[in-house]
Amino acid sequence: MKVSTISKFSLVSISTLLMSHLAISPVLPKLYEYYHGMNPELGLASVESLATIPAMMITIFVLLSNLVMNKIGKKNTVLLGIGLIIIFGPLPAFITNFKFVMTSRMLLGAGIGLFNSLSISLMSDFFESDEKATMIGMRTAFLNIGKALMTFLSGYLLLFGERAVFLTYLIAIPIFLLFYRYVPNTSVEQRAKKKGNIRLATVVLTLLTFLVGVSYMGLTIKIPSLILTHYQLEVDLSRNLLTILALSGTIAGFIFGMLLKKIEDLTLPMMLLSMAMGSLIFIFFKHIALYYVASVLIGVSFVGTMSYIFYFISRIFEKEEIHLTTSIVLVGGNGIY
Repeated sequence: MKVSTISKFSLVSISTLLMSHLAISPVLPKLYEYYHGMNPELGLASVESLATIPAMMITIFVLLSNLVMNKIGKKNTVLLGIGLIIIFGPLPAFITNFKFVMTSRMLLGAGIGLFNSLSISLMSDFFESDEKATMIGMRTAFLNIGKALMTFLSGYLLLFGERAVFLTYLIAIPIFLLFYRYVPNTSVEQRAKKKGNIRLATVVLTLLTFLVGVSYMGLTIKIPSLILTHYQLEVDLSRNLLTILALSGTIAGFIFGMLLKKIEDLTLPMMLLSMAMGSLIFIFFKHIALYYVASVLIGVSFVGTMSYIFYFISRIFEKEEIHLTTSIVLVGGNGIY
């Protein structure tokens, strides 16, 4: 199928919203001050759950999205998910009741979960072979760009008041319009009923996604404390390393298709080796230059591994199985991708 440039952009643009529930994370201390000031019985953990509760809903609705998709179609499922973000993302900017705020955050997570796996499986409807690999990599790049952009916007909007940070989610409006206008609708393939349960390949890929996801998240969480408390280095270094890690992952997303074309099935073992090497550098060495190298290795390997897994799914599974398999694998990764 011939797909225009604007249609490609509209398709991958939905990926900028996939980690938007974390956009408020940097301003949680300010939100705590605001909500705690209104209700002194409200603890820090409750306010922090504004960022974590959506992740739980994402995981649930990634699986439920298959049922919704079968009822209303692929494009409408994506539009429904983005619509929930448009409505319930900014809503806390206009309400003060914390229970309603929490409910809106849950519905935000539900919206993200509805189209998370579709942002991957739709690639198989429009693209083949090398172009599909390139678009799956682009999805990853846009995911990282979206996370950085929305985090920046929430920090800027804080200047206008604590509740104003939730207006960040209005960025979903042009994405909704682009997807509605330029992405064609596609039919939902009916999954043939087969004897037996989930394929062994699905189990293996889910387990691999879980292990890689845990390793990556563990490293990103532990790098600051490792740098500061174990090696007694400057805290600014950990911020720089995490920035390099995210940036290298974005670049890896853009070049994934070209990389896959060059080394093909060696992509996965090379990515896993890179993650292992990067992890070992942080564990056994105390050298700042090596830490920058390790951050690049980890950022590239995480994005490369996850992109390859989803490309592999699109290559070996029947078209009607891709969405459900992608959803299961995403749940294995706890929705972090």
